[in-house]
Amino acid sequence: MDVSRPEGRTLLLGLGLLFSSGGAAVAQDVPPALAGTVYVGDAPMSAGIVVLHHLSEGTQGELDSLNVTGDGSFSFDLPRAPDPAFGDVFFASVRHQGVLYFGPAITEVSQLDSIYEVLAHDTILAPLDGLPIPLQSRSIFFEPDSAGWRVTDLFQLRNDGDRTAVIRPGGVVWRHLLPAEATDVTTGEGELSFAAADFEEGALVVRAALPPGERLFVVRYHVPEIGIAIPNRGPTEALDVLIREPAPLVEVPGLELLDRIELEEGSTYRRFTGVDVTESEVVIVESEEPGPPPVQWVSLVLAAVLGGAAFIVLRQGARKESPAGSGAVSIAGPGVPRRDDGGRAALLHEVARLDEDFASGARSPAETAAYESRRAELIRRIRAI
Repeated sequence: MDVSRPEGRTLLLGLGLLFSSGGAAVAQDVPPALAGTVYVGDAPMSAGIVVLHHLSEGTQGELDSLNVTGDGSFSFDLPRAPDPAFGDVFFASVRHQGVLYFGPAITEVSQLDSIYEVLAHDTILAPLDGLPIPLQSRSIFFEPDSAGWRVTDLFQLRNDGDRTAVIRPGGVVWRHLLPAEATDVTTGEGELSFAAADFEEGALVVRAALPPGERLFVVRYHVPEIGIAIPNRGPTEALDVLIREPAPLVEVPGLELLDRIELEEGSTYRRFTGVDVTESEVVIVESEEPGPPPVQWVSLVLAAVLGGAAFIVLRQGARKESPAGSGAVSIAGPGVPRRDDGGRAALLHEVARLDEDFASGARSPAETAAYESRRAELIRRIRAI
């Protein structure tokens, strides 16, 4: 083609416009992508398989998997852009040294422009009797019932190491004694499965992997009297004992009666609190003399006063016994809908873990039924958030 001639220049210009408009159309049709990097500690993962998960109103499960590149990067084409109207959630996971790790949940298109990272860790074997993982906080709630007191005990663990603590054959990752009077014990983790923790030989026993960072475990049990000794293993940075009224006058040596707290209208708790508690036991003693007068009434400020998550489980537990879970817990009270991406992400991760465990081998009809029932309950709770 002779571009020096007018007709040649016209044809060249026309082709340029054609390819230019066609390129714009192609760009508009490029599917959305979830691209990110997997790290092991501070270094990119050099080899491993990343799995893409999708949850929506009509479908849920694994969509695709691929190997990371040498620099730890990966990229998935999504079947569609995340649409909150359909409850779309996309996230990636990777298994490293037998432990499953998850990236953040993607629910909106704008999040695809952010840096997406999946953080994994090398592992360390815990001693047979468990690691002395410190307690960042502990909140113990007492509620009167017809046969005594119902206790909700929340342990916020913090793994300060740079490795994920895993179980040694025949051992545990972490354990903590409960009161000798405790009966009807149920255990769990945040909003997740009870499989992460058990009650054995008078203690809360954790066999699940504990990665660096925080993790919440919940124990509920019954005691006949409020005057008991509560074991306390190691230093606890912040410890609270909350007793719902009406209740007898009590003292908790080593803790200060700080104030009364109103969780809901007409529902108040006496709060005893302490920091850097090193005593091996927290003893509640019934008192015949009136205790100090209340300092103040605090209404609906639980998140600010006690760090948030602990109180939620109690308020939800008043409606029903809910399994507990790694991650964040909803802060919405009864009848107060609000978005909680942290709690939703934890539940999504539990669905992914449940699916992977179920697919790892043949299952009996009873195990299949249990899997389907648990999965349906998780999906229901995800959609309710």
